[in-house]
Amino acid sequence: MLILLVLLLAGGSCLTDRNVSTGGIDLVPVKITRIVDGDTAYARFADGREEKVRFIGVDAAEISESAGGIEPYGHEAAEFTRRQIDGKKIWLEFDTAERDQYGRLLAYLWLEIPEEINEDEIRAKMFNAHLLLEGYASQVTFPPNTRYIEYFSQFNAEARNAGRGLWGLNGEDNAVLPR
Repeated sequence: MLILLVLLLAGGSCLTDRNVSTGGIDLVPVKITRIVDGDTAYARFADGREEKVRFIGVDAAEISESAGGIEPYGHEAAEFTRRQIDGKKIWLEFDTAERDQYGRLLAYLWLEIPEEINEDEIRAKMFNAHLLLEGYASQVTFPPNTRYIEYFSQFNAEARNAGRGLWGLNGEDNAVLPR
């Protein structure tokens, strides 16, 4: 009996390191190893490779001179991303185009595996949505990756209307947002 329990537990833990299909989408488990800025991080895959991942549908302010200059609210967005996902296991979902012109993987980041794909699950479990809802990023769309465009547009408007995060900046700084 004890051996059976150990085998079941071991098998269950192995399953969490494999790709998952849920609600009509495929999810790939990764560990976030380093945060670049509010909308980009490095992820380690089960096979050991590490890749730079750009989050689809969101655009956080820059924190590097080489990336276009330091912009208002960039450091806050990077710190939020660091607190939420650095060193953690998450799941990546890819859309139509898997890479951008810089070779970065493009993905939606799920903090938990969704039970189904709907607004409540996206709000609660998708990190891209959290960035928008909390005002750490603005919505940006680069077709063909448009799977969640309607949700992201709504979340962006909610944060803007509530003055959350970057939308609460006053003065001349607001002139640079959104890009």
